[in-house]
Amino acid sequence: MEKTVNIVLIVLGSVLIALLLNFFITSLYIGGVFSLPLNYKSAEKQFERKKEDMYIVSSYFSDLNYENIYIPNSMDIGIMSIDGNNVKIENDKVIQSIEKLKNNYCSVIGKENNTIYFQMWSNLDSGHGIAYTIDESEPKLQFLTKAEKLNEDNWYYYEEDYNKWRLKNN
Repeated sequence: MEKTVNIVLIVLGSVLIALLLNFFITSLYIGGVFSLPLNYKSAEKQFERKKEDMYIVSSYFSDLNYENIYIPNSMDIGIMSIDGNNVKIENDKVIQSIEKLKNNYCSVIGKENNTIYFQMWSNLDSGHGIAYTIDESEPKLQFLTKAEKLNEDNWYYYEEDYNKWRLKNN
C-alpha cells in the first residue's frame, strides 16, 4: 500500500512540475522575453490579416499635416502624441482600428516624415514591422537598416537597428 502511495505521489509531482514548467516557458515567450523577431515572411502574413485596419490608420495619418505621430501600446484609447503633445483622435473608426492593431501585437503605431509604421517586434536597440510610405518613395525611419517591398504598392517590411545604423553611418 505504501509503495502505491509513493508511486502516485511521484506521478502527481511529475505532472505538476511539467505543468509549471510549461506555464513558465509559455509565459516567457508570450511576454516577449524570448519572442522571435518578425521577419519578412511573417510580416506578409500579418499584413494580410491586419490590412484593413492598417489602411484605415495610414489613410487618416496621411491626411494629417503632422510629420511626427506616436502611439505606443500603453497610450490611452483615442489619444495620439503629436510632437510630444497628446491630441484626441476625432474619428471612431480610426480609434477602433488602432485598438485592434494594439491588441494584436502592434506595439507602436507612428508617423515619421513620409512613413507610417506599425512596429510589431522590438527590443532595446531594434524594431521590426510594417511601413507605408505616403509619397511612393522608400521608407524614412530614424534607424532604418532594412526595407523590403510587400505585395502592395507603398507597403514595406522594415527593420530598424540602432547599432547597425550607427556602424554604417559613422
